[in-house]
Amino acid sequence: MTGTTAASLVAPPAASNASLRVLVADDSAAVTALLRGFLVREGHEVVVAADGREALAQFERQRPDLVLMDVVMPTMDGIAATRRLREIAAGRWIPVILLSALDAEDDVVRGLEAGGDDYLVKPINLSVLKAKIRSFQRIAAMQAQLVEQAERLERLSNERQMEEQVANALIGNMVRREGLNDPLLAWEVLPSSRFSGDAVAAARGPYGHLYAMLGDATGHGLTASVSLLPALQVFYGMAQKGLPLRAIAREINGRLRELLPVGRYLAAVLMMIDEDARSLEIWNGGMPAALLLDGAGVPVSSHPAAHVPLGILREADFDHRCDVLRWDAPAQLVVHSDGVTDCQNASGEPFGPERLCRSLRAAPPEARAARVRSDLNAHLAGGPGFDDASILTVLLR
Repeated sequence: MTGTTAASLVAPPAASNASLRVLVADDSAAVTALLRGFLVREGHEVVVAADGREALAQFERQRPDLVLMDVVMPTMDGIAATRRLREIAAGRWIPVILLSALDAEDDVVRGLEAGGDDYLVKPINLSVLKAKIRSFQRIAAMQAQLVEQAERLERLSNERQMEEQVANALIGNMVRREGLNDPLLAWEVLPSSRFSGDAVAAARGPYGHLYAMLGDATGHGLTASVSLLPALQVFYGMAQKGLPLRAIAREINGRLRELLPVGRYLAAVLMMIDEDARSLEIWNGGMPAALLLDGAGVPVSSHPAAHVPLGILREADFDHRCDVLRWDAPAQLVVHSDGVTDCQNASGEPFGPERLCRSLRAAPPEARAARVRSDLNAHLAGGPGFDDASILTVLLR
C-alpha cells in the first residue's frame, strides 16, 4: 500500500455537535480519503498520517481530540503507536479507535490492551463510526465538566485556605496576648476542629490587678471562633484600663448583642484578682461551676453560674453583679468549659466531674491544667472530640 503526506483540512462545525480535531492514521490513500471526506462533512477538522511514527509526530504537534488508528501500517504499526501515544498523552484522555481488517478475537484484545478505546473492522461502516464518535463526544463533554468542577473546587479550596490563614492570624493575635504568661495562670484549650470556639484571655490592669476570662462561644469551628473577637477586644481594652469587672461584663454583653445574629452568644467566666487584698471577683454567665481548691487540690467550694451567657439580654435586663471570693491560705480557682466534663470517648462515656476532680488532685497546682488535658486525651484514646474543651487555673497565694 502507498502512503500519503500529512495534511489538514478545516471545516465549519456541525450544528448539532462540537467540532473535533481528528487524527486519521492509515497507510491506505483510499481509506484516508474516505474518512477525511466523511469527517469534513460532519464538521470536523482532519489531520492525516501515513504510518505510526508520523501519527505520533502529528499527535504531539496537533493535539487532536480523537484518533482513528489503522492497526497494520509500515515503519510503526498502530498497536505500537497507540501504546506510545498513551505515554505521550501523560494522563490526558484522548479516545483512540483502532481500524483493522483483522477481526479475530485475539487481534481485538491486543488492540484494546495496547490502549485503544474501541475497535472497528474494515470495511468501515460510516454509520457505526458516526455513532461511536458521538458517543465519545458525550464522554468528552462529561469529562470536561468534571475537569471544570475539579478546577472550581480547587480554586474554592485555595480561597478557603487563604481565608482561614487570615482568620487564624487575626484570631491568634487577639487570643495570644502577653497576659496569658502570667505566673498565676495555667490553661489549656483543646479545639475539636482547626478553629476553637473556646478562648482564654488575661491581662494585668494599671493597678496590678489580674483580669482573666474563659469564654465558650456557641457552635464550633471558624464561626464560633470569629464570635469571640468582639468579646476579646472589649475585654483587653477595658482590662488594661483597670475598669470594674461589672463594667466589662456589661460592655461585652452589649457588644455581642449588637453584633451577633440571634442564637449566637458567649458563655463566659470573668475574673479580677486582687492579690494584696486576697480577694477575687467573679462573674459566671452560663459556664460550669468554678471550683475553689485547697492546696491538695480538693474542692472546698463550688460557684455555679448566676447569670445567662453574654449577648442574650437587653441592657435593661442585664445583671452585672459579681461574687467575691476571699482566701486565707494558698488556694487555686479552676474554671472550665462544658467540653471538659461532656467529652465522650468512643463508647459514649463522658469524662465527667469525678474524673476531673481526680485529675486535679493528681498533679501539683502549676501542672493541673496540663494534667486535665493529658487525661482528656487518654479518655479519647485518639478519637475525635465533639466539642471544644478548655480549662483555666488561677493560683491564689
